[in-house]
Amino acid sequence: MGVVVKNLYNVGGRWKFRKVIPLKLRQFIAEQPTEFVRWLGKGTKTDGSILRKYAQASQECEALLLQAIKRASGRFDELSTEVIAHIIANERHRLLEEEDEHRFDEEEDELFKTVRAQVSAIQGAYVNDDPDRRWRKRQDTYQELLAAYRHDYARGRVNVHLRDELDDLCLRHGLFVDTGSLDYRRLEKAYLGLMIEFLELALKRQEGEPVPTPPPPPAFSPSGSEEKGLTLREMAEKKLAMKAKSHATTEATETALRLFESVYGQRVITTITRREVANWIELLQRKPIRPDKAHRELGLKELAELYADRPEVPRLSGKSVNGHVSHLSSIWTWGRQRGYIDRGLDNPFSEQRVEEKMPAADEGFNPSQLQAIFNLPIFTHGERPVQGRGETSYWLPLLLLTYGNRPEEMCQLLVSDIFLDEDERVWCLRITDEGDHPVKGSRHLKADGNPVVRRTLPVAKRLIDLGFIDYIDSLKNAGEKALFPRLTTKGKRGYLHTSFATWWGKYLREHGAIPEAGNKPLRGFRDAWTTAAARSGLTEEEREWIQGHYIGKGKTSNRRYGVRDFGRKINDIVYKGLDLSKVRPWQPM
Repeated sequence: MGVVVKNLYNVGGRWKFRKVIPLKLRQFIAEQPTEFVRWLGKGTKTDGSILRKYAQASQECEALLLQAIKRASGRFDELSTEVIAHIIANERHRLLEEEDEHRFDEEEDELFKTVRAQVSAIQGAYVNDDPDRRWRKRQDTYQELLAAYRHDYARGRVNVHLRDELDDLCLRHGLFVDTGSLDYRRLEKAYLGLMIEFLELALKRQEGEPVPTPPPPPAFSPSGSEEKGLTLREMAEKKLAMKAKSHATTEATETALRLFESVYGQRVITTITRREVANWIELLQRKPIRPDKAHRELGLKELAELYADRPEVPRLSGKSVNGHVSHLSSIWTWGRQRGYIDRGLDNPFSEQRVEEKMPAADEGFNPSQLQAIFNLPIFTHGERPVQGRGETSYWLPLLLLTYGNRPEEMCQLLVSDIFLDEDERVWCLRITDEGDHPVKGSRHLKADGNPVVRRTLPVAKRLIDLGFIDYIDSLKNAGEKALFPRLTTKGKRGYLHTSFATWWGKYLREHGAIPEAGNKPLRGFRDAWTTAAARSGLTEEEREWIQGHYIGKGKTSNRRYGVRDFGRKINDIVYKGLDLSKVRPWQPM
């Protein structure tokens, strides 16, 4: 007899977690939802990935309902003086330790050298050769933040970005708090003071003064409970459930765990040795990229042995190996930061990177290829091939050319993401993971749940001139919610762009716009945009923000406050040798 799984439904081949929110609790949840829904993707009911997503959705739902129950009854966790002191002491240790680790992180320098070498290969691009680049960026960031926080402290207020961080901090400590209470206000004040203290100490380190990191406070839990002996997988599940990572990150973590467990089984995380990790990495380097179909269920060790005498089969790249190691290292680091692992223990996954071959600079579509693409009948004669998904074949390439974003980010846009900013009187395009797509369900960005990668960009003049706002109006009149209503999902990841990309590549090659091999039919726009933006004078920070690259804390001032006028640089980007005068303005079919 099978296991009965509650609140799990199959809708058109896709699994959905759905639970009705009790009527009496709805008023205590933001936006007063009637039900809690999470789309889990395609697969069988017993598929491991579906069951893991189901467990995460169930846990998220229960946490939401528990918080609503506490809010309804007024039973929030107490923010006593002791609890606040413990939170602040723990955060002081974490901030200073991470700052110190980042300051002496040689991998950051290696990454900079790699990026600089790639940019140097782009003709006409600006290359920053300043050896103190990282120091200057830290200095600027710390000074700007310190001035802003002192300004807020002097006026007795806490900005919304700091409140968001504080809410996450409380959740990490397992606390459900009343954000309207006097005790929470005391915590806000203490946290703001801590940030000022931290930045002052960080600036002393900038001047060369050794500032020691204080030891972490003794373990403290309001419930008095401690968890010991967690396996690597259990720690990963805790981390992923709390940090709400993107689908791609969750899937990559699962792959790394599966490869590790195929060799060592489910190990208690603190029993893993550095030698075992080194042996595992050696096996990863011997793993074929794409094993024969009959061998795909084999473990890592068996694969390495089976293909030992087949040197012609490509192996995992150094970048892929380091990616697997990095995912497991981050699990260990997270567990140590949260007190699950003793601070005195060595992270066996750290400092185990293997050599990576620097990839050749990819400039994306060249000028002649771009010209050939936008000379196609879709753009010059109004043709709409059946497999081109209606207006997708016209607008999606133009959007990718204009913004250089990831194809899926554009494909999952909603009509409501295009809006008029009443204050600025500017049409805007919002890229976000918030809200559900009518076909795909939950939307995702590269760093899900992180407001830093959510961004609002102005609709470029080129798009407005071609009738983009008229297209939006036509969708509204037709009652459509999706920007590209004819797109459907494909593959186990449920991406919208996949099936279109397959047809698009075939269409371009049939018309001789790109060669039979060597170009990625949609990704080529992103690489071409990066090249054009660099040659048009956009700074690295401006390019990264527009394209949605996640920038960690302490690396740039735009992380905390955002620099919305970066988006206005869109209209400054020029593609050398590209003439769009033959592109016909959009007209309803």
